[in-house]
Amino acid sequence: MTIVRVLFGAAVILALVAVAMVWESASLRRDLSEMKQKLAAAEAQDKQVKFTLLEREQLMKDLNAMSGLVEARKFSWTLFFTSLEAAVPTGVALKNVTLSPKDRTLSIEGMAQSPEALRDLMVGLEKSTSFTKPLLKHQSLEKGTLSFNVVAVYHEYKNAGMAQVGR
Repeated sequence: MTIVRVLFGAAVILALVAVAMVWESASLRRDLSEMKQKLAAAEAQDKQVKFTLLEREQLMKDLNAMSGLVEARKFSWTLFFTSLEAAVPTGVALKNVTLSPKDRTLSIEGMAQSPEALRDLMVGLEKSTSFTKPLLKHQSLEKGTLSFNVVAVYHEYKNAGMAQVGR
């Protein structure tokens, strides 16, 4: 009989272990289901955050473009060309005028009838309140015409060029 009791005890223990394993399996399945739900919620939230970040990035691009337009509207081309015209003497013809908007660097290509006219251009740029650091980058004599390239830095002043216009 002792063998029967031992076998019965072992069967009860095995049954309890089997019930515990089924219980643990069911618990793990519930945990797995909860984790899948949390993962799906996190993925949905991640998509929303990514969408919000993309919207923010597009908004920043739009704002940068608008601020560039506002900055461009602040710049007075009329004032710039009035100041430039006041500095350019008789005997000088401008072929190309380039202004870099970021650093306000001015580049002028043109022709002068004489070395004196080119010198007067440089003096006019130096005396102007609108231009600083004028530099003659290149000059050459071709068929009696003096070609040149001058660079300077433009500073926008509201009254710049006005006093010089009457000269």
